[in-house]
Amino acid sequence: MNKKLLEEILDRAIISYSENGAALAVTKDGENICTISSGLADVKNKVPFTENTICRAFSCTKVVTGTAAMILMERGKLDLNWELSWFFPEYKYAHYIKNGVKLPSVPIRLRDLMNMTSGIAYPGGEYEGNEGMNELWWLLDKSIQTGLPMTTAEFAAEAGKRPLAFNAGDHWQYGSSADIMGAVIEKLADMKYSEFLKKNIFDPLGMEDTAFYVPSEKRQRMAVLYENAGEHPKLPDYINLCIYDYNKEPAFQSGGAGLFSTAADYSKLGAELSNGGAGVISRRAVDFMRENGLTDAQRISYDWDSVRGYGYGNLVRCLENRNLAGTFASKGAFGWDGWTGTYLLCDPEERLSVTVFLQRCGAGTTQLSRDLVNAVYASL
Repeated sequence: MNKKLLEEILDRAIISYSENGAALAVTKDGENICTISSGLADVKNKVPFTENTICRAFSCTKVVTGTAAMILMERGKLDLNWELSWFFPEYKYAHYIKNGVKLPSVPIRLRDLMNMTSGIAYPGGEYEGNEGMNELWWLLDKSIQTGLPMTTAEFAAEAGKRPLAFNAGDHWQYGSSADIMGAVIEKLADMKYSEFLKKNIFDPLGMEDTAFYVPSEKRQRMAVLYENAGEHPKLPDYINLCIYDYNKEPAFQSGGAGLFSTAADYSKLGAELSNGGAGVISRRAVDFMRENGLTDAQRISYDWDSVRGYGYGNLVRCLENRNLAGTFASKGAFGWDGWTGTYLLCDPEERLSVTVFLQRCGAGTTQLSRDLVNAVYASL
């Protein structure tokens, strides 16, 4: 591994003010082979960013939720053909709005949650009837602020009373599906979502810094979240997707965005998934997890720059065309990123994983992550 090259790429991003601070963790054959970091986790107080800096994972959480669903599937406790209304009756009469007319949807199946084809939107969507989900996320936020927070299951049930963005299965749309999937897993496992993850993923893999909150004894390791990078970066004046800097376990445990973790800790999940499972998940489940689940019709709306060359299924993107994606990673490599710039790539062909963590609003898949991934592969 050309550690010097990776350090140069990371340092260049900090020196140029592309990022304030970041950490990289690489695993091969299930073991860590490289961990580096650069920049600051707290610019004002000059606190270095390290592999143990605690970050808001945001949508990188979806990789965990996808893994959790695979675990139940391989145990014969979950079938993607099952209807969502069997767990939450509120979805029995799922509907959507078209040209001002209320229309019934076909049944939402669990595969629709895993493939983001359910029509259960995030706030701010452009489809007719999205006001219902906008209101629900506002109500969730208000419930947290007033000290009477909705639970994961309550949120899922309330979402079932709102219009879908479209007839289930017609399109791909990034939305609240993973949050609903977390609630389904709670029902299937008969325990809180956080308990299931701790028992079946975090504890077995030794992920001691990954949870839906950051306890007081770890708060000093938590990165500051910035709007931008620079000598005097700004702090955001808003909360995204109701993810507060919790110091105790929240009632709403967001399977789509709620986890806190570190680059070092999250790379343990990357090591498990890239090494063919056998720790908390089977090889066959990993193979299934990284298969595209979208039809040609659904792919029409799957058009982000960050997913070019990738299929999608089980809450992760899966690499199909390396040239379109502009990456040296192997076909079948899979993973996802987060709103704050957290990034995980798992490659079972090379038994390799790449984890990049930083904390910048709206970051997603950053240029830094893309550069580091190609440099890692070039170094093999």
